[in-house]
Amino acid sequence: MKEFLWAFGFLTIIPLGDYEERGKVEGEKEEIQPQRMGVVMTLFPVVGLVIGLLLVVVYVPLVMVFPGRLADALIILTFILITGGLHLDGLADSVDGLFGGWDAGQRLEIMKDSRIGTFGAISLVAVIGLKYLSFNEIGGYVAAADNLLEPYLPAYGSCAEKASVLLLMPVMGRWSQTLAAGLYPYARKEPGTAGALVSNTHLRHAIAASTVPVVLAVFLLGYGKAVIITAVLVLLIVILSRYVNSRTGGLTGDTLGAINELTELTFLLLFYII
Repeated sequence: MKEFLWAFGFLTIIPLGDYEERGKVEGEKEEIQPQRMGVVMTLFPVVGLVIGLLLVVVYVPLVMVFPGRLADALIILTFILITGGLHLDGLADSVDGLFGGWDAGQRLEIMKDSRIGTFGAISLVAVIGLKYLSFNEIGGYVAAADNLLEPYLPAYGSCAEKASVLLLMPVMGRWSQTLAAGLYPYARKEPGTAGALVSNTHLRHAIAASTVPVVLAVFLLGYGKAVIITAVLVLLIVILSRYVNSRTGGLTGDTLGAINELTELTFLLLFYII
């Protein structure tokens, strides 16, 4: 339970008692030993599921009050607010570093810079915009009656499809971080919170973390669609992780955030087209 609360406090801005200080590995009352950080990352998809449930709870009244497009924009904004823009910040820093440095050391230094460069700004606009457009289009070409949540949301058409997306998207994004951390090492010499997470996450943690996204995808999407989407996402995560590793010699907290955002976007696109 302690590991879950720590993970939830780290990945969201929602305070949970002594876990209000996000990113704190060791506290006065509660302490997560470094060797337990792999367990923390194993629970990342579970935190994603809780975030997804919160998004569904918020989205249902939104579609009752606001037009569809506005409700979709507000729920994307709510998602960003719940996570504190943590992974979007990592995306911008990663893009600036990966495309702006001449060698691994310079790329890592650029990522540490708090200022957002041209590439980073473009990536933020592109990812947020594509997320909104993809989410807004979902449901228009898919019968809500084919969705397992439809009986619970019968009066709002595509709301059932979008509820499935809101449940799965945060799960897939946080699962991608665990899978990436289980494949490649930490890039920086100084450990920090991200270093403790990545260095103590191994392939067995990634495999264990896969249970929640796979089972949830099969339950909500059906076996065929779930297998296709999961397989494509695994391939994407492996490719992104390998590319980052080749450019920086490992992963960082920023690159995990970038992988998270790109995985969520790809999931939305796959959900729409399959």
